[in-house]
Amino acid sequence: MMATISPVDPDHYIGTVTFVNASQVHANLPQASAQPERRALARGTVGDFVFVDCERIKLLGRITEVRIPDSERLSVEPHLGASTTPNPIGRIQLLATVVDSDTKLARGVNTYPKIGDGVFLASAEILANMIGSSATKVSEINIPIGVIEAGSRSVTIDLPPEKLFGRHCGIFGATGGGKSWTIASLIEKVKAKNGKAIVFDPTGEFVETAGIDTVFAFEAGVPNSCHVHFPYTEITEDDLFSLFRPSGQSQGPKLRDAVKSLKLLRALGNAIPQGVHVVNGAIEKANKPRAPYFSAIRANAAAIHSPKCDFDIQNLPNQIKNECVWGTSQSNAANFGLADNSVGYCESLISRIATLIGSRELECIFRTHGNSLVTEIDNFLNDAQRDVALISFKEVRFEHNTRELLLNIIGRYLLGIARDGRFRDAPIVVFLDEAHQFLGRTVGDEYGSVRLDSFGLIAKEGRKYGLTCVLATQRPRDVPQDVLSQLGTLIVHRLTNEQDRSTIEHACGDLDRSAMQFIPMLAPGEAIIIGPDLPTPLPLRMLRPNSPPDSKGPQFQDSWTARAAARLLDIM
Repeated sequence: MMATISPVDPDHYIGTVTFVNASQVHANLPQASAQPERRALARGTVGDFVFVDCERIKLLGRITEVRIPDSERLSVEPHLGASTTPNPIGRIQLLATVVDSDTKLARGVNTYPKIGDGVFLASAEILANMIGSSATKVSEINIPIGVIEAGSRSVTIDLPPEKLFGRHCGIFGATGGGKSWTIASLIEKVKAKNGKAIVFDPTGEFVETAGIDTVFAFEAGVPNSCHVHFPYTEITEDDLFSLFRPSGQSQGPKLRDAVKSLKLLRALGNAIPQGVHVVNGAIEKANKPRAPYFSAIRANAAAIHSPKCDFDIQNLPNQIKNECVWGTSQSNAANFGLADNSVGYCESLISRIATLIGSRELECIFRTHGNSLVTEIDNFLNDAQRDVALISFKEVRFEHNTRELLLNIIGRYLLGIARDGRFRDAPIVVFLDEAHQFLGRTVGDEYGSVRLDSFGLIAKEGRKYGLTCVLATQRPRDVPQDVLSQLGTLIVHRLTNEQDRSTIEHACGDLDRSAMQFIPMLAPGEAIIIGPDLPTPLPLRMLRPNSPPDSKGPQFQDSWTARAAARLLDIM
């Protein structure tokens, strides 16, 4: 039983405390020397976990530095003659307190060591069991996420989904650090534990990940996928303005009036009141009665003031032309006036709208090719047999900020149904790779712009509705601070950029300068996991996914070898 095993094993003694301050201790590490005759027996290297024995209380720490006094520097130079035995000194960062009869770890330091207290190497089994019992319960569903290594032993660390995803999760790492593997591994674990998740894949690298039940693609002919579009009737007027970019002085008001008229037409259906004239799918105003129109507007105010674009977008250019009239007729004040000179100012807007709604780049919004993604998401959420759906943005064009706007629109839709209570009893996890491209930015221009805020809002308020997110990026410095502060669990792979490391340090009080020094040196697949429900930052070797994502870089060897072979054939 764990309760009968003490973390302090006399056989694992490595040194004695010689200096204490508020966050760390120094200790003699007499067995840390790498002298040839004792190298195999050396104990106490940088990165080792240790227990400090403070009589009734034990503290968990990690060795962050090993050195010898300056006066002994030459003692390790064998070519200078007979060497003396060096006396290494280690710096140990204090991490957590051992509680509950030496079976669990608690955040913080409840007491401080005294000079002369012993330091003992932590075994992998005891450390993993303490961390597991601190964060999990036997009866809970637990997710294996990585392996902790202490000395020559390694033990798998499991965490419940509440600890991992419950307060949102951030995955950070430079190219080649293992970030994509961690995402793929977590996706597989969600599937294995019968969870529910939606993966937003900007590059298409996770399409072949094991555990993906359904792939939604915005292009026809993508293998093993469902061709979808996101209906424009579910987007907001702000999104529409950011796409069409009307000028503020003349085009903006006319576009809003046209949208209002077309919403009215949709709300009226076939019940067109007398006095409202409809020609070619648009309401005519020039020299037509004002009273019937405004009476219909008041009667259908709820539909007209809806933020969604519930109208026939194909008739928008024609309706803008019909809005370009004087407010009243000079000959009859009860009628709208004749066409005014604003129609000339709106010609560029009318042409731009007609081009965009028929463009190849925006057909994922304005054309009805494929199934409605709204319907497909609803079917997926209601399907008990499907666990993970992936939405691929690989086929979505970059022109007109289509990718950013489309993903922001879908995120806002998910938050909307979350606010309606859809996920309260059936929580869902949303994965977003390359998150820095879609967070905190404003797209558009001075005439029409929209802030990409939907995933920021999910991070801020989605948790209480059962909608949590996993945001992954290689540029944490580009993630807004107000979003970063909402991420409860951080999985940090190798980060070489100083600004990125500084961002993580400021966002997480559990990492000090000593711990941050490990981050640039992490090997591919290694990460430090930090969370409010974890007793200490944990260095883990993340579990390898069963089907690694397709994240290879340029294949120079294959390409150049093939070119050389082709040239040789030409010469022959």
